[in-house]
Amino acid sequence: MTQEHESTGDGERTTIDPAQVLANIAKAMERLDVDSSINIEADVASLSDLKAMVETLMMGPTLAVHVVNCAMRIMSARYPAELVTSPLPDEYDLRTIVPLQMGDRPHELAKRIFNQRTVATGDLAEDDLYDLYEDLDGPTQLQVFNGLLFMYGTKIGALKHRTGIS
Repeated sequence: MTQEHESTGDGERTTIDPAQVLANIAKAMERLDVDSSINIEADVASLSDLKAMVETLMMGPTLAVHVVNCAMRIMSARYPAELVTSPLPDEYDLRTIVPLQMGDRPHELAKRIFNQRTVATGDLAEDDLYDLYEDLDGPTQLQVFNGLLFMYGTKIGALKHRTGIS
C-alpha cells in the first residue's frame, strides 16, 4: 500500500511504498553480504522517504526490526551459528570503525537492538521495541536505523574475515 507525504516541506506531495522500501532494505543487505558496499539513498530509499516512514507513518520500530531480522536471516545462512549469535562486545563502538555522525544514545540503542536480536531465538517484533522507541524523535530513530545497517555491515566484515568466506 502506498502512502502520500509532503516532500521536504515544499508543499509537494510524493508517494511512498513502505513495502517496497522494506524489500529494498532486504535486497541491499543481501548484496552487502556478497559485495563491499551499498548506498542507502541509491539502493534503499531517499532520506525524505525514510524520514516520512519514521515521522509520518510511525514506522521507526518496523525499520529497526526489519534490519535486524534480515541481518540474522542472511548471516545464519552463510556463517557458523556460534559466530552469528555472538553479540557485539561491550567495547564495540561503530563510530571508531566507520566515519558516522551518531550520538551516544542512538549508538547504544542500535547496539542494544542488534544484540537483542542476535541472542534471541526468533525474530523481533515492533512491540519488542516499544519501550525503547516511545520517546525517540524522528532524527534519533533514523540514526538508530542507520546505525543498525552499519553494525550489520561491520559484523558481516568480521564474519568474512574470521571464516574466510567471501
